[in-house]
Amino acid sequence: MRIWITGIGIVSSLGASARETFTRLSAGERGLSRIDLFDVTGQRATLGAQVRGVDVPAGPLWSRTTAFALVAVKEALAEAGIDPRRSRVGLVVGGTTAGMFENEVRVAGMMSGALPTAPVPELRSHPLSSTADALDEAIGPFRRARNVASACSSGVTALALARAWLLEGEFDAVVAGGTDGLCRLTLSGFNALSAIDPEPCRPFDQNRRGLNLGEGAGFLVLERAAPGKKPIAELAGVALAAEAHHITNPEGEGRTAARVMREALARGNVSPADVDYVNAHGTGTPLNDAMESKAIRAVFGAETERVWVSSSKAQIGHTLAAAGAIETAIAAMCVRERLLPPTAGLVTPDPACDVRHVREAVRMDRVRAVVSSSFGFGGMDAAAVVTEPELAPEPDATRRRVVVSAASVAGPRGLGDGGGLDRGEQAAGAAPDEALSLDPARARRQDRSARLCSAVAHAALDGHASRERCGVVFGSAFSSVDDAAAFVQRIFEKGPRLASPADFPNLVPSSPVGHASIYEALLGPALATADVGASGESAIATAFELVASGDADAFVAGAVAVRSRLIDQVFHPLFDDGRTRAPRSECCAAVVLEREGVARAVAIVEAVRIAREGEPLELGAPLSGARAFGAASPRVLEAALAKTSWAGVPVSSVELGVGSNEAAGAAAMAAATRAIARGETRHALVLGGRPGVSYAFVLRAPEHA
Repeated sequence: MRIWITGIGIVSSLGASARETFTRLSAGERGLSRIDLFDVTGQRATLGAQVRGVDVPAGPLWSRTTAFALVAVKEALAEAGIDPRRSRVGLVVGGTTAGMFENEVRVAGMMSGALPTAPVPELRSHPLSSTADALDEAIGPFRRARNVASACSSGVTALALARAWLLEGEFDAVVAGGTDGLCRLTLSGFNALSAIDPEPCRPFDQNRRGLNLGEGAGFLVLERAAPGKKPIAELAGVALAAEAHHITNPEGEGRTAARVMREALARGNVSPADVDYVNAHGTGTPLNDAMESKAIRAVFGAETERVWVSSSKAQIGHTLAAAGAIETAIAAMCVRERLLPPTAGLVTPDPACDVRHVREAVRMDRVRAVVSSSFGFGGMDAAAVVTEPELAPEPDATRRRVVVSAASVAGPRGLGDGGGLDRGEQAAGAAPDEALSLDPARARRQDRSARLCSAVAHAALDGHASRERCGVVFGSAFSSVDDAAAFVQRIFEKGPRLASPADFPNLVPSSPVGHASIYEALLGPALATADVGASGESAIATAFELVASGDADAFVAGAVAVRSRLIDQVFHPLFDDGRTRAPRSECCAAVVLEREGVARAVAIVEAVRIAREGEPLELGAPLSGARAFGAASPRVLEAALAKTSWAGVPVSSVELGVGSNEAAGAAAMAAATRAIARGETRHALVLGGRPGVSYAFVLRAPEHA
């Protein structure tokens, strides 16, 4: 199946449109200035690529991050001629900051003062899921909306998921990309790591000293190829993988970077000889640029002397979650305009970066294929291949059957396989540390969320799945909000130069996933999702979609919810939908999803259904003895079932076993898996969701599939 790119939207420091950004980028202009969005007194480096002239809509869901996305998504949809209200359109948003800028002063103050006694509506913009929610409200409704995070590769991860959705056949188009805004936390954190150049950065230069932070958004409209549709370019292939190496430093030899580029080319049936240009990640840091150059040489061999290479980050800064999507959009514009933008600031190329650099814009007769690469904290690597339409043979569109092979849950009762969660005994508090059984040396840099994810992944994978193509995805509604608030509070009290370089990496929303992939040596895709109360359901659905599409052979998929002063007393009450009656407890739960034929199946995933409010859940008829599982109270579950073909099926609620938290939906999936494994039922429905969206997973014992 061919996937056309039919619309592009970009917001950057060079302009609030794709056309202006590309024109000024190709002219070698830089959008760098002293940051004045907030006080930068005391920062080691104060230069950044700040967006100006974009207004933030009024309302508690809105932030700069989301406002950038709104402008870019509208531009992309307009160019594609698509209206989400009239077509089946999906939305995938990559992000890492959401409303951090708007809320970091407020939450930092809560660390030292009294907590509010009433809900604070302004905090609704804080979770990553706020961006998709706001866009859905402003220009939707979208048929499905999802937030993903894989640090600086989030934008390309969003494109990979969009491709998987188009393979399902339920969408006319998907608009996907990334967005991030500057904030005190990220500027102070990257400064603490000594990763920022105080002067304009110089990717691939032998005198490079680091990156310049930027902000913005990039979104692309993707559609299945159809007669009469004129595309900008073709998204031929996308690949995701994890280095399983280090939470901040890239793998020096670039093996995984080369692997994702090769796989993206192979998935698009594109050869290195077809590629004319690489839009490099090119951060300007000493380690990244040398590593990436090695990877390019490993992939292209003798073709390296011919293939042009440049980085956009010296002009628009490192836009974090937006970077991969903006750069893929630039790649598509290079194909259309037959013009390659330069690497600004490159004066003396480093011999360790021995590639064919674009020093000034290059006009081409054709730009046949472009590789755009993205590498994120935690070793979360991604690559996209953009080509002229129909350059290569049509890529494979085969969808694969998915099975569940294992489950694991960590909670107040300890670490187990999900048994007993529905037996009606209330559990409260945190998971006991001694039950996690982690190697202290390997887990020494991990925070609480990372330790829980690593322990659950380790238990679930015991004897299951090859590590080479096994990914990991965990949902987390609010990330490490207490630690982030404490980090910012220290900046205010002690000054930004005393920000902790050891603490900052764990504040990236996808860091628990990165730690788990490193701990378990998982080399498949690594990413996080966020959907507030349905964060576990969104992660498991994402894993199912990416295994079915061939992006991985297996996934450890679930969610983590840690005990936290701010989450327990501020955020959870603000977003609580009243569907449970149990107190909030700590929980981490996951299942292992694999393509059929790789491992012994405990259960077949018969169906995954995601429905908007008012839409029916089409589930098929239950077998005799079927059971339903969920995180809500029995009363709520029974009421939800009454609207489906499973009405009257006995329900098992896990709310008392794991408490009320964002990981309870994943725990329900684990409980259903264990019930099938023990022969307690041969047909199970896991029902979850949040206000406005329902998730349903239908599992069937293999002998009845």
